[in-house]
Amino acid sequence: MTETLAALGQRLENRSLSSEDLVRQYLARIDRENDKLHAFSNVFDEEALEDAFRLDDERRRGIVRGPLHGLPIAVKELADIKGRVTGFGSRAYGSEPARETARFVERLKEAGLIIIGTTHMVEFAFGSWGTNHAVGTPWNPIDRVTHRVPGGSSSGSAVAVAAGLVPASIGSDTGGSIRIPASLCGIVGFKPTVGQVSTEGVAPLSPTFDTIGPLVNSVHDARLVFAALTGADVPPTTGDAARLRIGIVERAQLEPLVSHVAELFDDTVARLRKTVAYCGSVRLPVDPAEYQRRNGEIMAFEAYQRLRRIVDDESSPIDPFVRQRARAGREIGETRYREALAERQQAIRDFSPIFARYDIVLLPATPLPAVPLTEVDESVFPMSRFTRIGNYLDLCGLTVPMRPRDGGLPVGLQALAGTGRDADLLAFGEHLETVVASG
Repeated sequence: MTETLAALGQRLENRSLSSEDLVRQYLARIDRENDKLHAFSNVFDEEALEDAFRLDDERRRGIVRGPLHGLPIAVKELADIKGRVTGFGSRAYGSEPARETARFVERLKEAGLIIIGTTHMVEFAFGSWGTNHAVGTPWNPIDRVTHRVPGGSSSGSAVAVAAGLVPASIGSDTGGSIRIPASLCGIVGFKPTVGQVSTEGVAPLSPTFDTIGPLVNSVHDARLVFAALTGADVPPTTGDAARLRIGIVERAQLEPLVSHVAELFDDTVARLRKTVAYCGSVRLPVDPAEYQRRNGEIMAFEAYQRLRRIVDDESSPIDPFVRQRARAGREIGETRYREALAERQQAIRDFSPIFARYDIVLLPATPLPAVPLTEVDESVFPMSRFTRIGNYLDLCGLTVPMRPRDGGLPVGLQALAGTGRDADLLAFGEHLETVVASG
């Protein structure tokens, strides 16, 4: 069951399906598969069905909240939900039920979405492989035999959508935590510009970079969920793709890049060139690995300020690798942190001429596809080398899946657009999706 939100919404609208029936179908699928896939941390069976009854009744009375009315969605377990403990992927973070519900979750409900449960994640959202050595690592459903990494930190959210346990989910993105798991699980992931979606009531990792966005089965669905998250209309198209100028990050700056990813990327770009005004080569002012390091420095400082009580307590039952990443922030002083923030603003200014020449910048989302869990080296972070560019430079980012013709492992094609150009990026993404599908 991997239907899009738009398709399911149409079935609800024409009354060939009720919200109650739909929720029951997804709850049954979760019950059958979650023990293996480890996608959901909590399933709200009773509450979801109660919401479905209520929303079905509203529809019968002619009250329809919008295109997402009566559809289920999952939420990464870093958002406060009144009456429930906020897990944050940890056995050591939360103990008391939240007194209020995160603002973005309230917006989803206002749009008629049903919160069917919360999803597992990397502890404290601090990791890109998708592993969690404290509460367990979700199983990437692209391979039902070998346990491959799902990507992080929104691991369970991606697995839930890719496995058809829910038609949409919400993740967070601080260094690539939506786009990486979307890439490795073969779905669509959208990182909005910071500030577009409220983070009130969200457990913070690094407020400079934290943002909330959807993991879904189509770019159209991403647009629908983004509109619900912001409470504002997002137009379905904002321009003619044939007029767009696309910048392709030069190959030398992408290395090392596994041949599997390079071939998919090159093939897609070759087809895209025929559909847009211009595709040109882009040399980034700073190499991706340096953007990655700079993003990580700010992230580590801010994370340690918020998590120091837990990570410095040796008795806390937390993931040892996450503890190590957070503790790296102890070595960064306040003066250096302020310097790093100033360097970031200069880097944003240095990058701006690229968007004077190009509307969109393209590069792979990850330099390699999902690897077996047994091959993970927690001391290195290859998966975030391309995604952290978008976080550090305050861009919005979208990942669309590229799938080999031979049925091999998928990987994401990443598109980046300037600050606040979220609607433009989503409009391009719908075009990009058609290009990818034509291959």
